[in-house]
Amino acid sequence: MDLDKLDRIIKNEEDWDKFIELLNTINEDYLKSIGKYNLFRISFYTWYVMAEWGRLSPKLEKCLDQAEHILIDAFKIATEKYSKDEDYLWFYGYLISVFPEHFLSIYSDYLKAENAGKQMLNVASRRQYPLAIIFNEKFLEKDILEKGKKDLENMFNESTEVYDYFIRMIELIESEDKK
Repeated sequence: MDLDKLDRIIKNEEDWDKFIELLNTINEDYLKSIGKYNLFRISFYTWYVMAEWGRLSPKLEKCLDQAEHILIDAFKIATEKYSKDEDYLWFYGYLISVFPEHFLSIYSDYLKAENAGKQMLNVASRRQYPLAIIFNEKFLEKDILEKGKKDLENMFNESTEVYDYFIRMIELIESEDKK
């Protein structure tokens, strides 16, 4: 699986048929075989497409069930492997708290899902994880911002959409803080 190809499709917002084709090649065995940050990337791509498909392309409607299935499988695998990890707590806490509806098959209720995501962020914040502090507490002290951006660079290549997305979100938090 070429995750960079998935990334390019999302970044360029084109060739959605190829994106759907690539999604159809992802299965549980593949998800179990990849590293933590690649699991995070696939989770992000499926989460992002589920959240933005209407804006990106109506073609994506036909792959939403598959995207949700992959997201939930990736989340379950990540939970088994990394549930005590601050990266995991921040990343999935953010995804779940922003769009809890994508995790209803796990939590069965919107508020339960949203609260679970917030709780994950809270745990990571209490552990002083910079990205959780930024996204959970909207805390923008310069050294925390720099550490958070460095953590993103360590997790995701700077040329990826997942990296760009979280940098945009940090910049949005910064701009709201200046108001």
